[in-house]
Amino acid sequence: MNVSLKNKIRFHCLKVITTFSLVFLTVSCFDEEEVESTERSEGNALDRREKIRQLELDVETLKWENSRLFLKVRSVNGSSLVKDKLSGLWHFDVERTPYTGKATENFLDGSPRAEASFLKGRKDGVERFWYSNGRLKEESQWFDGLANGIIRSWSEDGRLIRAVRYKKGELIEVIRD
Repeated sequence: MNVSLKNKIRFHCLKVITTFSLVFLTVSCFDEEEVESTERSEGNALDRREKIRQLELDVETLKWENSRLFLKVRSVNGSSLVKDKLSGLWHFDVERTPYTGKATENFLDGSPRAEASFLKGRKDGVERFWYSNGRLKEESQWFDGLANGIIRSWSEDGRLIRAVRYKKGELIEVIRD
């Protein structure tokens, strides 16, 4: 199955989930008693309109979040990514546009070696590395190309050896060293 067809299927699934979420939110926000009392009272009609307006705003927010998640659905082999020396942005080797999606690498036995998410050529999300024995080696959080959150490192036997906190690329706290 080609990448374009996979992306279309994933996008369709996101649309279905968004629609289902909207219906669920609408139904869960109004029970029968609330609807009956709203119909009887003009003052409550304004409250109902306000709730509907708020739900519409929530749906727009969910659409934005879904579109952002959809961008990260694409996945390529991480060894095919190239970092541009001038811009510092990551590109998929066969394309010269900043890469958006997930990059993964595996050991020869198929077990995960590394994974990272990118948005417009910058790391964005969780980046993980594993030892060949399957244990997690390092986990870090990124936003817009900058370390943002906790970065943890483990020994090959699974002991936490280092944990630090970053905010917008700056070291904030050494939790464990």
